[in-house]
Amino acid sequence: MNHKRTTMSIVLATVILVSLFAVVSSATGVSGTVMAGTGPAASVEWAPNGQHTDVFAADTSGTLWHTTMDGNWDSLGGVCTASPASVSWGTTNRVDVFVRGSDGAVWQRTYNNGWSTWIPLGGQLAPGTGPAVASWSAGRLDVFVQGTDGALWHKWWNGSKWSGWESLGGKLTASPAASPPATNQIGVFVRGTDGACWYKDWTGTAWSSWKSLGGQLAPNTGPAVVGLVFNTTTPGYELFVQGTDHQLWWQNFGEAGSAWSRLPACPEVLSASSPAVIFNPHGHTVVFVSTTSGNLMSCSAWDTGWEWYSVPGSP
Repeated sequence: MNHKRTTMSIVLATVILVSLFAVVSSATGVSGTVMAGTGPAASVEWAPNGQHTDVFAADTSGTLWHTTMDGNWDSLGGVCTASPASVSWGTTNRVDVFVRGSDGAVWQRTYNNGWSTWIPLGGQLAPGTGPAVASWSAGRLDVFVQGTDGALWHKWWNGSKWSGWESLGGKLTASPAASPPATNQIGVFVRGTDGACWYKDWTGTAWSSWKSLGGQLAPNTGPAVVGLVFNTTTPGYELFVQGTDHQLWWQNFGEAGSAWSRLPACPEVLSASSPAVIFNPHGHTVVFVSTTSGNLMSCSAWDTGWEWYSVPGSP
């Protein structure tokens, strides 16, 4: 793929009606099925009272819902128009979730001993695409989106304030994914115009050029990634995509001899949406997907191989 750099400006939505994100009262189950064309978000909350997995999904009305995999779902309100993204900070009990709102901009809601109200972060995301978020240390957030010009755009929180939006170039065709393999490092992965997986990374001092990892992603689907460290010098990632055969494929990118491999087939048909992935508190990689029936499924890596499960309380 020929990734052309672009200098086109992203339109910042600086005046936004907070009423677009009126909060809906909480409930114990998801209201309807998962919105078509949207995937889940997942993150691991490293709380002082124990670790657990947070999963987020939008229902058919665009309302964002949250569960800790205990079978109960709570409404976080909002108006989501694409797949959400979430991340937890280090050893705190903080979780941040980001969505594309009905105005096309990025919105954020934070849990820190209680949920905040929705906060607008501006920007304009391409229709049908959601944000990506990563955190390489407590107090640091990096948000990535596909702008309306098709390029990758970046905004970060340094612990006290948000930056403006900067263009990282490229030409995306679905939602991006991002994860840190180490402190002050980040890898961003996207679906390019050739359908292959492309990436660029922040090495601690500068952004690399775009590089192809090959493969073929299903239209309207982006990758999912979780950062790993294989040795002291080479950052690594576990990378997951939905192939054109509508099955999940993965590779340990950064590990010697890594290549694309297909996971066991999901018991349900995958929807045209991006997966989400975590390395959970029990030491296993877990991938989450939405299906055409509106359900959420997870696939966990065990010593005996990959196994599929229904997410508790899925609609």
